[in-house]
Amino acid sequence: MAVIDIRNKTPRTNGIRPLSAIKKIARHHSATATGNWDAFWPHWKNTRGWGTGGYHEIILRNGDVELCYDPEEITNGVANQNTSIYHICVVGNGSFTDAQEKTFDERAKIAMKRFNLQPKDILGHNEFPGTNTSCPGIKMDTVRARLSSPVASTKDDTAYSSPALKDETELNLGSKARRQMIVDQAIAAGYNKVWQTKLDDKSITDADLLALGAGTSVRNSMPKVEDVKAK
Repeated sequence: MAVIDIRNKTPRTNGIRPLSAIKKIARHHSATATGNWDAFWPHWKNTRGWGTGGYHEIILRNGDVELCYDPEEITNGVANQNTSIYHICVVGNGSFTDAQEKTFDERAKIAMKRFNLQPKDILGHNEFPGTNTSCPGIKMDTVRARLSSPVASTKDDTAYSSPALKDETELNLGSKARRQMIVDQAIAAGYNKVWQTKLDDKSITDADLLALGAGTSVRNSMPKVEDVKAK
């Protein structure tokens, strides 16, 4: 399995949420024999009118993963319920490869650990209230039974499309959503709005973000000051 990071090219308009808001993981299928982000995006944008894609991850037919969005970002997988859901799509239409199922189990278990969820919190699209769809094209009781079994090995044999992507399963400052969240919280706490400009033009550093994050936790209970100097 390779994890392919495409977060730098996926558009986003839905906003973000804290990780603690994630209460469910949704499994989807694409209802197509093949496909990937590039194939799905024109439909989402031009037909549905979305500014953000439908899934956080897309599992391709060979078992590789396209990582589309950070978990803090809200995508469009289940109508009116997305604030609390992390979305994983398995490409196919009721028929999935062994490689895809292996990858789904691995990715779901990583997400369960990250969001402190249980197998019962892994739902098919059609198991959410108010939905009327055949998606995800598989019996979820079978999937949940697999996810209830212990991990066979702790060996990390995942291939990554870039050296930095290995940190994707950890909380890291490389995440667009996390960087934006830190700046938003700092400005709300009274820091100079120039930090947003520095984030936008990519001149902000990890050291800046660490300092802002630490400073915000202290300053949240203090009077707001708009003239704090940026570096």
